[in-house]
Amino acid sequence: MSVKMQRRLFTVQEYHLMSEAGVFSDRERVELIEGEIIQMAAIGRRHAARVDRLARMFSHIPESLVIFRVQNPICLNDNSEPQPDIALVKPRADFYEESLPNSEDILLLVEVADSTVNYDRDVKVPNYARSGIQEVWLWDLEVNCLEVYRDATADGYTSMQKFERGEQVSPLAFPEFVVSIDLILG
Repeated sequence: MSVKMQRRLFTVQEYHLMSEAGVFSDRERVELIEGEIIQMAAIGRRHAARVDRLARMFSHIPESLVIFRVQNPICLNDNSEPQPDIALVKPRADFYEESLPNSEDILLLVEVADSTVNYDRDVKVPNYARSGIQEVWLWDLEVNCLEVYRDATADGYTSMQKFERGEQVSPLAFPEFVVSIDLILG
């Protein structure tokens, strides 16, 4: 007779209590995804450079239109508090000090991935879709392309396009803001 083992999943509230209690060190990079505490991969040079390039590009969007967040948490639901590489969120006077941005606040999420691309694509991106985030960009460093996911449903995104060298893309929230794939690749 086989027994199915049950995993103990955590809520965002429990995750915060663990952090406040010192369960995680200051240097430990973790996030809560679908109730599981996930240790995040170390940030390599290529990953950091791509995030910095994207940060520089997105910083040209007027601050009256967006708050630009780099590797800061967002709250998707009671069981997920990921830390995407970049989040463009609606402006708010308190800069989200009172509560983290949620799916209604998020204009665009960007994940930059090398060793975690399959996890990001198969776990995080569908989680973002279920939460109602309308646009997610996944930068796949292994093949140097940008995957753009749009039109969220409970079953995932209904649209996915790949962009490579020589191409450009604009976020849905800022159609006049053109992003050059070549500029991101360097």
